Amino acid sequence: MADFAVLLLSRRGDTETDRVRSWLSRTGVPAHRLDADGLDGVDVRVDPDRGTVTLDGESFTPTVTWIRHFAMRGCAGRGSSDRVMLYRDSWQALVGQLAVVSRTVIGAADPGRLEQHAQARALGIRAPRTLVTTDPASVPRVFASARYVVKPLDRHYVEPEPGRLAWFHPIVVDAPELAVVPTFAGVPAVVQEYVPHERELRVYLVGSQLHAFEVHKSSPQDLWLRPESVRVTAVAVPEPVSTAVRSLAKAWNLVYGAFDFLIDADGAVFLEVNPHGDWRWFEQRAAGHHLISIATVRLVHDLHHRYAPATDTGVLAFLGAFPERRDRPIVVD
Repeated sequence: MADFAVLLLSRRGDTETDRVRSWLSRTGVPAHRLDADGLDGVDVRVDPDRGTVTLDGESFTPTVTWIRHFAMRGCAGRGSSDRVMLYRDSWQALVGQLAVVSRTVIGAADPGRLEQHAQARALGIRAPRTLVTTDPASVPRVFASARYVVKPLDRHYVEPEPGRLAWFHPIVVDAPELAVVPTFAGVPAVVQEYVPHERELRVYLVGSQLHAFEVHKSSPQDLWLRPESVRVTAVAVPEPVSTAVRSLAKAWNLVYGAFDFLIDADGAVFLEVNPHGDWRWFEQRAAGHHLISIATVRLVHDLHHRYAPATDTGVLAFLGAFPERRDRPIVVD
């Protein structure tokens, strides 16, 4: 009979996945990993009848499959252009169907920005007035705002060649400047009203837990252009934000996600969720905060043991896997 194990899918530069796998090993949970930019020579077999995956000769039943930054744009492939396309499409198709053999999958749900906006409005959650357009200059004729935020409809980056990322960060412009935003001209882009706000929050949903950071920056692009100027503080999650996160997570069946909110005089405003959002940068900026790393490992650990109960690990054994954090209190729901 095949062993039970966690399957992590990402890319080699994903330090969050590095940490999850390392810390899982401390708790006795076996984990295998597939990186989109490290597939050369990998021998894989998926048996839907037995519910197993075999990687380089080692067979196991995936208890938890976590899909994070697995994207075939980061894979060069070999041979002719059509052969490379077949290679990339086939690997992506395999990853998209691993739910057939996995007890549970994290990261499969990835609602687009229009879906996010529509779902928030349907649930009565405030969101900025939004338009997707190839002509940002036309937006003031649809809805007026003194300032606007323009950002990509998909990710904030592209990968024109494996390993080289080109970033397209959000920009804030006054209404007259919408006519001169060459980066997004002719590209379906998101244009939103700029919401004057008192606070900006990044909220992480990890299983049943919520952890929030308040982000202090002068403009949206500071995260990309001036990260050293951004201040991050761990804070309590306001009740309206907690309610909104849980409602949205239930609608999309999310057990993990990084949610962005603004707080103005009227309450919470939902911006977006990234079901693959990184957390270590925020932890590091918040004076070495590690609660999200521990919470994510605990989430995967507990899901694994739900489907592999014969190897259950108690709470004390789990907490004992993190000796470097004994100087800080750890709260486990």
